[in-house]
Amino acid sequence: MSPLADLRYAIRVALKNPRFSVVAIAALALGIGANAAIFSVVNAVLLQPLPFAQPDRLMRLCRQYPSGPACAISIPKFTTWRKARSFEAMAAYDFAGPGLNLSGADRPEQVKGIHVTADYFRVFGIAPAVGRTFSAEEDRPGGPRVVVLSHRVWTTRFAGDPNIGGRAIAINGEPYTVVGVLPASFPSYPDDTPPDLFIPLQPDPNSTNQGHFLVVAGRLKPGVSMQQAQAEMTLLGDAFRRANPRWMGSDEHVSVQRLQDIVVRDVKPALLILLGAVGLVLLIACANVANLLLARAAGRQREVAIRAAIGAGRAAIVRQLLIESVLLAVVGAAIGLVIGVWGAKALLALNATGLPRAQELANAPLLGSMLDWRLAGFTVALTLATGVLFGLAPALHLSRADLGLTLKEAGGRGATGARAARTRGALVVVEIALALMLLVGATLLIRTFVGLRSVEPGLEIRNVLTFQTSLAGERYATARQVETLTRQITQRIDALPGVIAMA
Repeated sequence: MSPLADLRYAIRVALKNPRFSVVAIAALALGIGANAAIFSVVNAVLLQPLPFAQPDRLMRLCRQYPSGPACAISIPKFTTWRKARSFEAMAAYDFAGPGLNLSGADRPEQVKGIHVTADYFRVFGIAPAVGRTFSAEEDRPGGPRVVVLSHRVWTTRFAGDPNIGGRAIAINGEPYTVVGVLPASFPSYPDDTPPDLFIPLQPDPNSTNQGHFLVVAGRLKPGVSMQQAQAEMTLLGDAFRRANPRWMGSDEHVSVQRLQDIVVRDVKPALLILLGAVGLVLLIACANVANLLLARAAGRQREVAIRAAIGAGRAAIVRQLLIESVLLAVVGAAIGLVIGVWGAKALLALNATGLPRAQELANAPLLGSMLDWRLAGFTVALTLATGVLFGLAPALHLSRADLGLTLKEAGGRGATGARAARTRGALVVVEIALALMLLVGATLLIRTFVGLRSVEPGLEIRNVLTFQTSLAGERYATARQVETLTRQITQRIDALPGVIAMA
């Protein structure tokens, strides 16, 4: 028969045995779905490029020590590093935290801000949706107080006013002029929560502040490799050390690393281990389905023997049986793919801040950007491999059956049945071994988790509540005003029923 005829026959066989088909498809769907779920996260976090223009040219500059990198930089080092000719632009930024009070429209709101140098938007290749970004003059010490708004703040606080440019707003009680608005698609790395306000950093080139608090990123010039940039930055670092031996030790060097590698470095090993674990789950599912097929093979030996008697060759029989297996795998994969994408979204919803790029992934449509060619290709390859993996042993077993003996024996019992029993026994051993590996791994993970949960922090933390607030404006301009408010808050909370102590 032709492959198309084999496919039609495989469909008839599947429909003729609905209970078997449902059980096999369910096992495969769960196994493939688990793999698709984890791979979709691996794909989105590790494999997909960052959502910036030419992201392969984006670099992070760090201090490198024998123990590893430290990616917080001081102002004097940034002032020296930005002279590098390997970079089209270099920028520094510092997250101001969630404690900025925004007023000037409707009610005051606490928002998240970030201080950036003027080249920040050029480095990340972002053009404003409204207005402009910062000029070089606005990024100098003592420059004007200007601000660029996020798209969220622009739409929620200012109703998407297209004439927002030049409008005065108050940030921590100080007047600022809005000069631009960023597009809605602008992400923020390595922090996954996009800032609401962008304020000029205005670094002093003559600063002697040795505090390491800046994040430095650069965009390579076209045609310049990371290795060339590293060589230049090594020379600049050595020159800085000779000029400032107290500010840079002999064990410190400048490191140029791809931004994407920095973003995912902490989660990459865990994600790959998790992908391997769900791969073992799929192998167990394949072994289960292979056992089901071998059990069903006892009832199909006469059917296969008759096909062989009327001229079907061994290759044709194996092809037919493999097509039946692949058909089950395809249906299971179709269901598993939906389960996988949904499961990936559920994982992100459970811990949206535990992964880099979580905000970007959580906002992706269910079957949109998460379902790209990598995930589709992975699923197709996994489906074919799965179909062959669990179908090959039963197919070879049936194709090797003795024609004359099978036709004489009732129900196909005898030597072929003994071979099937041995094959099923081997598959059971494989299943037990894989399950044992998963059990040991899960036990170690649980033990580690319990150990971390049982670590004593050195103080009593049960029934202890904390909160923080940000004070700004003329009402809290002096230390006496802040102390007065703190005393009032302490007294009022201490008087609440159920409060034992307040500090």
